[in-house]
Amino acid sequence: MESLLKWAILNGATAGEDAPARSADAPVPQRLDPAVIDAILGKPASVQMTECLDAVEHPETPLEAREVALDDLEMLVENIDNASNLEPLNLWPRLLNLYNDAAPSVRIGALWVSGTAVQHNPNAQKAFGKHNGVQSALSVLQNDSVDTVRTKALYCVSSFIRANVHGLTDFVANNGLPIVQLVVENGSGALRQKAFFLLHALIDEALDEVTPEELRPGMYLPNAIAELGFVEATVNALKELTEANHGMAYEQAVGFLTALCATEKGKQAVKECDALKGVLDEAKARFPEIETDELSQILS
Repeated sequence: MESLLKWAILNGATAGEDAPARSADAPVPQRLDPAVIDAILGKPASVQMTECLDAVEHPETPLEAREVALDDLEMLVENIDNASNLEPLNLWPRLLNLYNDAAPSVRIGALWVSGTAVQHNPNAQKAFGKHNGVQSALSVLQNDSVDTVRTKALYCVSSFIRANVHGLTDFVANNGLPIVQLVVENGSGALRQKAFFLLHALIDEALDEVTPEELRPGMYLPNAIAELGFVEATVNALKELTEANHGMAYEQAVGFLTALCATEKGKQAVKECDALKGVLDEAKARFPEIETDELSQILS
């Protein structure tokens, strides 16, 4: 550190300043080794991000080290500027390619990084869309055999489409709603819970009259949800969630159906589902703490 200070004094002084005089035989100051600067100040975030993916992609990197590298990358892209820099660094194609990795933990890590990067970040959302990111994430959500990977894929999709009309348009164009309906039909309790939460949130966004129309989904979204058969799929899920004693997912399902009833077509779809009332009555004994009165009144 002492030599660094001397170097700064000698090289930072101007001709008019009292810099220490150099003797004729004094060695000419040399530029500091970049490795020394990195050791003192730390590598730039862009270098760290690239090195993280280099480590993940290297065939000799142990699995645990690959997981750590993705954890580090996820922390870096929590910074909005770093997340935006994924595109100029050409890291998006490399990251999306990891969705197909043989190791489930690597697939989870790549989806986690992606979801964090695009959340409330228009620049990253635009780049993710440019590289067909939502199509890739939806493919994982639909086809992956590991439920925890599917859960992280749903997180990624949700981060991309929430409060992002262009992202939601891509989602719908790539059969996003039918794929989420499959999650409702065959997902685990935890995955279904997140799906119901997302559906509820999207309906709330569509009905939010405070937000300008160009920044929120139109009524086509809740109407499509009502018409696609989500109510029937949710009723079947409620039966399984009751049997599995999965109260948190059950609560989110009830919240989704109640929110859907705020639209004319949604309310009609709920009222026309004859099996729903019986499912709610059965669940009251299992989950007495969950509020279902509003939905029961709609059905009565």
